[in-house]
Amino acid sequence: MSAAKVFYRFSGAHSLLIGLMPFFIPVILWQQGFRVTQVSLFIALTGLGYLLALYGWQRLYRWGLARGAVRQKRMWRLLIGLSFVAELALITVFSLDLSWLGLLVAALLNGVYNCFYWTSQRVMFSTMTKELANNKVGNQFGNFQILVVVLVKVGILLGAYLQQQSFVLLLGISAILSLFAMVMLFSTRFSVIDRPAPAAPLSLDLGRKLVFLADGVFLFFESYFWLLTLYFISDQHIVDLGLTVVGLTLVLSLVFVMIKQRIDHYASRRVFALAIALYAMSWGLRGLLTGQGADVATYAMVIVIAFCTSFFRLSFNKLFFEQVNSQGLAQQSLQLILIKSYLSQAGMVVFFCLLAAVLYRYGESVNTLSTLYWLMIPVAFVYGLYTFSLSPLNESVGEKL
Repeated sequence: MSAAKVFYRFSGAHSLLIGLMPFFIPVILWQQGFRVTQVSLFIALTGLGYLLALYGWQRLYRWGLARGAVRQKRMWRLLIGLSFVAELALITVFSLDLSWLGLLVAALLNGVYNCFYWTSQRVMFSTMTKELANNKVGNQFGNFQILVVVLVKVGILLGAYLQQQSFVLLLGISAILSLFAMVMLFSTRFSVIDRPAPAAPLSLDLGRKLVFLADGVFLFFESYFWLLTLYFISDQHIVDLGLTVVGLTLVLSLVFVMIKQRIDHYASRRVFALAIALYAMSWGLRGLLTGQGADVATYAMVIVIAFCTSFFRLSFNKLFFEQVNSQGLAQQSLQLILIKSYLSQAGMVVFFCLLAAVLYRYGESVNTLSTLYWLMIPVAFVYGLYTFSLSPLNESVGEKL
């Protein structure tokens, strides 16, 4: 099986499972009495769990490369299997009423799961786009984004319903889907996903290091704090939240089908500059939302925010994977992926630990999230530093914009 088929099946299965429960983690924490302070601590511990698991991921990866293709295939099956096991363990912990100890265990498991899923997925995506060799990274990431969006939203609808019924039933369905996915992936012959060769250590400029440090922080603002705002807009009804998120998907899907097909025809630097400006604007719009109920104007703002964020992520990931693929050796591509992971998780740990400490010291208010959103506006422009590290390859696709 080609790397592309392995990637899409692996990503598709996990996308569906993410929608069933992990997507709702901040809402579940809120429902169990934890607030922004504790959610921030949860995120910091998630980053710590990711960092610890990433060391193990690297050891397994090196073990797989030691003795040829047979061991490498076993290594990939092990990495894939561990990603599903970690997710099921996470769901199991969340099926209980979380104490402080439960919060710690759940956060670390969340980090382990994120590591084995996202790191494996990024390496698969890099290999898949190298196989294509047609400089269509933006279009391929757009295809991936659409796949994830559709399957996550299917999972969200099912997960929102099941959480109202029984967490045991949710766990059982997740286990069945995980088992089916592993059987599907393990029983299929697939080619070696990557064949790294020894390479000199990769060095990064200060701009990319700062961007990677900030990126993990922004990702969790998008996925955790923003989801809480949508939960408040939905009158704190989890089913209504699911319907709101799915409705956003339907509105944006047609737009992204067009964007993903054309993004590779425009100069990466200029597209990214536009994406950064829209992204910064989206944090200002978030700051304007009260999170208490909704009207037509509120939902219009939510749609604009979702578009700006998705467009930025498409543009940024296009640039990142173009640079990953521009490395001369596969080992250097892997180094860039791992460096980004280490820096983004380290940035998360430091930032959210400090945020939790500040909120614990000075307390929270109903405007805490809005204030944090406003503070993120100027920080978003740090992504502009990434353009200074662009190679000529990134500017060769056109100057139409």
